Amino acid sequence: MDYNDNSYLWEGKTVLIVEDNETSNIYFEAALRKTKSQLIWAKNGLEAVEIVRNNHIDLVLMDINMPKMDGIEATRIIKTEFPSIIVVVQTAFILSGEEKLCMEAGCDEFITKPIRLKYLLDTINHYLAAVKEK
Repeated sequence: MDYNDNSYLWEGKTVLIVEDNETSNIYFEAALRKTKSQLIWAKNGLEAVEIVRNNHIDLVLMDINMPKMDGIEATRIIKTEFPSIIVVVQTAFILSGEEKLCMEAGCDEFITKPIRLKYLLDTINHYLAAVKEK
């Protein structure tokens, strides 16, 4: 991925990555390293809710299947308390009706694993550009 065109530079933006899988964390860190955004990690939905309550977060990259609190419930709480925060749900497991549940919980976008790098960056860029324009 070529970051030299400045298309994916989000300096001053904070992205919360909610993911309990270490391999996925490594992927997201590598994918987002050159964007100059601040990255914060949470290992479950419960941690994510607390981080959002105590930090300025521009976008949440939320896994669905996690211990303690799943991504759907965490999204519901985050969007109820902070409706302007963008939540992009990402999951490896597509169960019947899961996307609908995520959208009903308030997520802004739903993407499936394996995640294509350009699609991930374009999706985040779309939402962070909208935040910048406000």
